Amino acid sequence: QSSEVEFQRLSGFLFTFTIALAVVVVLLAILFYPLISHIAVGFKGEVRNFLKESYFLLVPYLFLSFIFHHIGAVLRSVRRFTAYFMGEFIFSLSCFILTAAGLYFLRDWRIIPISISISQIVATLYMLFVGRRFLHFKIYVDPVVKDILTQFFYLCALYGVFRLFVVVDRSFASLLGEKGVSALTYGLMVASIPRGILRLEHMAITSLSEAREPFAKLKFYAKKIFQLSIPLSLIFMLCAGFLVKLLFGYGAFSVKDVDLTTQAARFYALSLPFMFFWPITYRTFQVINWLKPLFVIALISIALNAALNYMFVLVLKMGVPGVCMGTFGAYVFLCFLSYRFLKYRFSGYRF
Repeated sequence: QSSEVEFQRLSGFLFTFTIALAVVVVLLAILFYPLISHIAVGFKGEVRNFLKESYFLLVPYLFLSFIFHHIGAVLRSVRRFTAYFMGEFIFSLSCFILTAAGLYFLRDWRIIPISISISQIVATLYMLFVGRRFLHFKIYVDPVVKDILTQFFYLCALYGVFRLFVVVDRSFASLLGEKGVSALTYGLMVASIPRGILRLEHMAITSLSEAREPFAKLKFYAKKIFQLSIPLSLIFMLCAGFLVKLLFGYGAFSVKDVDLTTQAARFYALSLPFMFFWPITYRTFQVINWLKPLFVIALISIALNAALNYMFVLVLKMGVPGVCMGTFGAYVFLCFLSYRFLKYRFSGYRF
């Protein structure tokens, strides 16, 4: 009974913190848009206006995603996995239906950000219903709360690595024109299909947290991940052209669009094993509450991604493949160094 009371107190604090964080982030996103818009350094004129409209149409998605993922984390902590995955399914299904129907009948690009925001509203309403007993406000400070707040700042960098990789990629892609950005967006979408279906980090977090030897469990998952993902990576590299033509090769998608997107999908597929491995790795750091070294590694990896993109895109003029190779190099560094740190921590070997 005491543990149940403590869980309710903690879930109330986290819900309060989530709402406050969502409000602050949305306000900052709106206030700092003039600065954020310059991330796309190559965009000019009308294209920058398209970016602005899409950005603000996605603000509801930004706010509600905090609530959605908070409730999802609470549901997973009490092993209600079905309810959480149903919420993700509702979001995906709603997004597909609204986008497909909207584009078919209205043929307006604004349908895409609007569909994403509406889908997030629908999915969040479902999550609020199934997780309603965990929705209450609570403010207090104790050693556990202080530890959570400390971890929060470290985890911001860790969870944001993949997103920041994408931001860096798109920033350099904007120098290649609209077709370059489009190719990288759709190419990453194709290459990430297995990653989107097999959310291994959600499946592994429970066993990692309950294992007596988390590093041994990590090695087990690493072996399985690379056995699974390397063949998938090769398949997607070989079949990239077929998949791109099948999924996008019609309508306004020109021959050049298909060619550039195929290049992006093929080179992004190189990173697929590391896209699988990285979330499992940082979950291990999180389980053992050793986040400081990973925080530094993550920041260095983001800087390395920018440096590699600069070299491949601006110096070597490799175009779309150069952006993908910058991401691949940063992922290899990120995963390898993180794994070595964990091995050093658990085995006592020299680093």
